[in-house]
Amino acid sequence: MRIISVALLALISQLLALEATEILERTKEKYRNMDSFYAEFEQVYCDEEAGICQRFEGKTYYMKPNFFRMEIAQPNQVYVGDSVSLWIYMPDEKRAVRQKLEQIPFQISPDAVFANYEEEYEPSIAKDEDEYYEILLTPKEESGMYRTITVQIRKKKFDIMAISVIDEAGTESKFEFTKMEINKKISKKMFTFNPPEGVQVDEY
Repeated sequence: MRIISVALLALISQLLALEATEILERTKEKYRNMDSFYAEFEQVYCDEEAGICQRFEGKTYYMKPNFFRMEIAQPNQVYVGDSVSLWIYMPDEKRAVRQKLEQIPFQISPDAVFANYEEEYEPSIAKDEDEYYEILLTPKEESGMYRTITVQIRKKKFDIMAISVIDEAGTESKFEFTKMEINKKISKKMFTFNPPEGVQVDEY
């Protein structure tokens, strides 16, 4: 009897894994023809070691292949990726930082977080609520950047509602998308940054 129960649990686990994969594939299909993206979001950032949590609000603009702009209200910060450089502008400090653009942040193009998930993560269903699925992505190898990634996906529409990542240090960043527009018309001028006069520029 115990052997049957173990086998049944294993079968159920396999079925759930297949269902999680199907949900992710249908969500990937939703974003496959995305050329541009606009979203408004709320971010909660919690540092486990420091014992602090902070809340931010902002908006993002994205255009393929790798142009983006993210504006955060408080503290007042602007991030601009022009496909080559990443600019971080802090107007209250009259300071800007320029560095090489290496990777598009997941909050800019949320589908990028699981674009090639099958190579790096094991998916499973963490929650199955009336309005959404919550998919947990666990790294196959411990050497990855993240300890876990959780993606909240709206049922029927298969769009991304929220993403939460926990890194190896235990720091958690959760982005909840309060508004989202796929293939919104965006001027390419949004992705050009020219430091205003009197702003200190640091390059790395």
